[in-house]
Amino acid sequence: MRFEQHIHQYFPELDLNNTDFFTIYNSKEPLSDIKNFDDLIYWPPNIFVLLYTLVERTDKYRVLVSPSNGFSWKKTEQEGVKILTQDWKRLLEDMYSKQSIPFVSFDIISNFNTIFNQKTLNSCIYKLFDDKDFTRSCFQMLIAIDELFSGVNICDYDTSNPLQFFLFLRESLNTLIENKLNTKSNISDCHSKCGIVTFKSSVPQTGLTMNNVTQNLTFIKPTVKPHIVSNKAKSQAFNKSSYNILFLPWPKEVSSESFKIAQNDPNMEMNEYFGFFDYKPNKSIEIKSFLAALKEGIKRVGQIDLIVFPECAMSEQTFIDIRNDLSTIFKEHAPSLLSGVYANDTEGYSVNSAKLAFINELGTYQTEEQRKHHRWFLNQNQLRNYNLSGALNPGRKWWEKIKIGRRRLLTVHSNKKVTLCPLICEDLARQEPVAQAVRSVGANLVVSLLLDGPQLGFRWPGKYAAVLSDDPGSSVLSVTALGMTQRATGLGHDPSSDVALWSEPGEGTKTLSLKDGYDGLMLELEVVQHEQWTIDGRVDKKSVLRMKKDTPIKISEADNHKTQRSLRDSLIKNISRGR
Repeated sequence: MRFEQHIHQYFPELDLNNTDFFTIYNSKEPLSDIKNFDDLIYWPPNIFVLLYTLVERTDKYRVLVSPSNGFSWKKTEQEGVKILTQDWKRLLEDMYSKQSIPFVSFDIISNFNTIFNQKTLNSCIYKLFDDKDFTRSCFQMLIAIDELFSGVNICDYDTSNPLQFFLFLRESLNTLIENKLNTKSNISDCHSKCGIVTFKSSVPQTGLTMNNVTQNLTFIKPTVKPHIVSNKAKSQAFNKSSYNILFLPWPKEVSSESFKIAQNDPNMEMNEYFGFFDYKPNKSIEIKSFLAALKEGIKRVGQIDLIVFPECAMSEQTFIDIRNDLSTIFKEHAPSLLSGVYANDTEGYSVNSAKLAFINELGTYQTEEQRKHHRWFLNQNQLRNYNLSGALNPGRKWWEKIKIGRRRLLTVHSNKKVTLCPLICEDLARQEPVAQAVRSVGANLVVSLLLDGPQLGFRWPGKYAAVLSDDPGSSVLSVTALGMTQRATGLGHDPSSDVALWSEPGEGTKTLSLKDGYDGLMLELEVVQHEQWTIDGRVDKKSVLRMKKDTPIKISEADNHKTQRSLRDSLIKNISRGR
């Protein structure tokens, strides 16, 4: 592949015939069609996407730590990055202030011309890095643009800062065009069908991959459709480094009648050895019990940041009811709500999704959905373990009857510098393509919603959580329903209350158990700053979530006797007093 072919994959309308002269406009409309180099260079992420994908595709990030063809990364190259970064800042400042004669950097132009000229455009991409000057300019430009975005507040843009002003302008225009609030999915001008440039939270401290090269920006391949949003909930906590999760492992009982034989898919000709099943619980979560548990959680920690339920914990209507109650009680201070939700579509399929409600920029709840990417496959061993042989024939293998749509990854940034990615069941275990996207964005909190047995470090959730804790350095919480851990006795095990598993960088895994008679777990986390290095020698402090304490909560007898309305009124009164 020639370099020009590589470029046209991301900017197909770009005219590559004239690269000898270009100007830099002092003003530019966001999201304009990229047709010439003037359009390309005015916005640094456009160059970033070309260089990042070039380096990754050719596997040449290795030369940063392993010299090749006369090139090595030394202090002089690092100084060149600093100069380029400062020049980009000055250029954006001039664009922001609309200077009639904007600053034109000799170093930016020199490196740009070394990378983009008729000789390089006609060269095979694998031969480009035989030229040490091209290699130097490529890495200096790539890393300088990454450094340019250091310290950007993703959740609350400071529009007096030129870079953040242009980000805000682009996001606002995106909102108008797509009619969607709170979207930050692509900060470059390349079409999203080719992949996106977005923000990054963590850098893996082991291994040698493209994820080790950048601190602040990354590229996500088009095999996954990312949806990146920010949580605007206003924090009341005095300690801004605290992050509190209320986990309710409900339902506490799962009946075998919840697993039902489904009609075969008429569009799939399957061997009779295989069948389909639906998971349709016959009992719903009581809103009154939820409010009582919420009240106990608030007593314990004051402010809750995230409420978590397991996979398929509730119906869509129950999710809506709980979300509405949280909005009424907390208003713009409401915690995020993450739960597995079950439903039926109009074509006779079950729906298994993770729904996340959070506060958007209007101060109201915004709900996003991420559907499950892998069907549950129940074999004889699982049917026996969960005591389901009376509901589903153990002589057959059973597929969960859900549709498998476009892979989608929801990423939520918060003001507490927590980047959350929710996963459902086997999405945690299957390494492609979602896991690659999770590593790219460097989420520092991954919550995996399961309908699984006991959460133990040696079982599959523990193994795959440990992988993400190593690369990119995520803290991982996997959760399941108490009703399922209690059912997992068919192979001779005692009923278990091991409903969650916590894994954090450098500390291994920890099983979280629910004491008999208790209703949920209060997880008190701390957001700490750790130094993280890139392979080119840059260091920055990044947020890592550490477990401080996990304690069980129990609904009080007094609250058991109260009505749903009185519990809601009591919470509103206490929250208002706390403000």
